[in-house]
Amino acid sequence: MKCPKCGTEQADSPQCTSCGIYIEKYEAYLALREAQRQTAAPMPTEPRNPAYLAVFVAAGIALLGLGWFVLGGDKHEASDPSATKVVDVDNSATQAPEIKTPAGSIRARFETSHAPKNEIERARNATVFIETEWGASGSGFIIDSGCRVITNRHVVEFDQSAIRREVISSDQVQSAYQQRRQALTIEIQRVRAAFEEALQSGGSSTELQAMRDELQRLGIEFDSLSDTVRAEIDEQISDEAWKYRDSALKVSLVDGTEYSVRNVRNSDHYDLAQFTIDGVDCPFLAMGEPDELAQGGQLFTIGNPSGLTWTVTSGVFSGFREEEGLRFLQTDAPINPGNSGGPLIDQQGRVVGINTMVLRDAQGIGFSIPVTAIDDAF
Repeated sequence: MKCPKCGTEQADSPQCTSCGIYIEKYEAYLALREAQRQTAAPMPTEPRNPAYLAVFVAAGIALLGLGWFVLGGDKHEASDPSATKVVDVDNSATQAPEIKTPAGSIRARFETSHAPKNEIERARNATVFIETEWGASGSGFIIDSGCRVITNRHVVEFDQSAIRREVISSDQVQSAYQQRRQALTIEIQRVRAAFEEALQSGGSSTELQAMRDELQRLGIEFDSLSDTVRAEIDEQISDEAWKYRDSALKVSLVDGTEYSVRNVRNSDHYDLAQFTIDGVDCPFLAMGEPDELAQGGQLFTIGNPSGLTWTVTSGVFSGFREEEGLRFLQTDAPINPGNSGGPLIDQQGRVVGINTMVLRDAQGIGFSIPVTAIDDAF
């Protein structure tokens, strides 16, 4: 048997002795990924819900047969503010061949090919589109001529706990769980009826004991269904996290040129990350002053909502809000899937915040991390 991931030859075994993957699950994953490449289409999601949720839901249902669901939907948990985690990833070895880094000044090139007509378009030239190998997408923006990019941590990090919460609360997995639960209920009723019939008709002690054992087994399976589901989903997501531990990011600017990435750093205190693209003399956003914002003042977002790249939306500054000790800017400027990590800018094109989340089941209530938090985060 040959491992489909690392190529190790070994005796027939469910798990590779070299890289540790479960061979059957990895082959199922490869088949699923190939099918998705052939039928890929943009999928709208909640701004804080990864666009790649459907991949894990489909894989979970495939691995679990009918699929199972764990009741509940955890609230977003605050990160441990103890320290900033530094993750240096050399993406150059894993980038696709078509990704290229142009020579010369990017800023000078844009002054010709994408000459801005106003400060908002100038800010657009410094906004990036980010895609991951596991199918997530988001936005970011360049903050200096050395091509340093700021985005949300949840855009570039394979967050196992967040993905787990999304998978177990999805309608697809919830429905599959109910089907599994109903099937077990019907089977228990069938065996119980057969047992009562055998008891009344004088069935043999061996037959009756076998039915008792079957009822006990089914009861245990029914009672432990939620725990079993948790374990199966955790195993699936852990396997996926292991595969993507050294994954590369795909980053592009408004002219469509793609760039390799280096020096990825994630903050544990804020939902922020930064990295550097391999460009020269990048256009960048000037920093604004969030504390100088007046309620009702006009603000703009630039991002890639639902795959509509470099979309500009506008709204007003609604006020400051605090949650779990962190300060946020509230705005009614539309923040949609794909806007995460993009800039919130004022009328002068200065960045005042990093778009990070919306209030679910509400319209026109979005939140951004003040740009002044960047210095504390890294």
